[in-house]
Amino acid sequence: MDRRHTNEIPPTAPVAEQAAAWWMLLNESNPTPADHRAFAEWVARSPERVEAYLDAARLTRFLTSRNTPWPDTPTADLIRAAKASANEVASLATVDARFATAAAQRASSTEKRAFGVRWLTGPRLAAIVVATVAAMAIGLYVHLRPERIETAVGEQRSVVLSDGSLVTLNTASSIEIRMSSERRTVKLLAGEALFAVAHDATRPFEVTTEDTTVRAIGTQFNVDRRPTGTTVTVVEGRVAVITPTDKNQGAQPSGLPLEAGEQLTLAPRTARRAVRTDVASAIAWTQRKLVFEHRHLGEVADEFNRYNRQIIEIRSAELREQEVTGVFQANDPASFLTFLAGFPGVTIERSPDRVVVTQQVPDTTQ
Repeated sequence: MDRRHTNEIPPTAPVAEQAAAWWMLLNESNPTPADHRAFAEWVARSPERVEAYLDAARLTRFLTSRNTPWPDTPTADLIRAAKASANEVASLATVDARFATAAAQRASSTEKRAFGVRWLTGPRLAAIVVATVAAMAIGLYVHLRPERIETAVGEQRSVVLSDGSLVTLNTASSIEIRMSSERRTVKLLAGEALFAVAHDATRPFEVTTEDTTVRAIGTQFNVDRRPTGTTVTVVEGRVAVITPTDKNQGAQPSGLPLEAGEQLTLAPRTARRAVRTDVASAIAWTQRKLVFEHRHLGEVADEFNRYNRQIIEIRSAELREQEVTGVFQANDPASFLTFLAGFPGVTIERSPDRVVVTQQVPDTTQ
């Protein structure tokens, strides 16, 4: 992502200068979606910023128009002008109504002069501010809400984010994306995803689940969220895994560092300990391969069920506990069923939505 635009606006400059810079960027440059989101966050932080931006928009309109005799213009015309300014910055994100009221109250207590122009105060400015916020409300909500991406059962999808990072979603997975000028956050709502993070030292990249945060700057890692726990695997670089325990220790917890080739599973009553792992096996799903090493057949069947709508149900407890090592294609459950059919006494019954596997254990007492 080209971040030159937002970098050109110094955060330490006076609010009025920042507001003027934002107006120029949004109206006379080629703003990116990231610019729009950054502006939304900037303007929503205080009523002073709302007021400053409206001042910049009105001043520009006054200086470029020969048909705006201020301050004698009727209020209705001023409101229409304010709405027009709002349309020019449709990227604005949600501005709380209290900001509009506060901005109007602050403006009504002073008379501002710029370039010899007497600025509006009191009810007229209040009307402009409130009208502007109302005109922008729908657009604000659309730009603030997170972007959601999901996959269906058996579907995999790769998405390039606005910062240049690449996210690959596994089957039946969903994420919510929030990008700002300060941080990049992806919430893994369900399933599994592989993240190749674009380097940006000024904006940490965080992947969150219900109780886990994985923080990185520029790296590649896999997060697998299951009902039983969350597994983080680092492919390249380094990440920090932050849990609620870490957050209770300070405002900016460092978390547990994970290096490339390490894996950490976070689950109830499980020690938080990183282990070395076969990274290729951990991300083999990106090639629709399922790699198992000394795994119970019941677990293998459950894994196939993540990728296919026809459920495989192994009803024999003894068969479910059998261990297997091998590689299967996620979209080829027939090969797994053929493998199961090779066990003594196994019977397979098929229906459109379910395959039931049973095993008749030979009677060894006779």
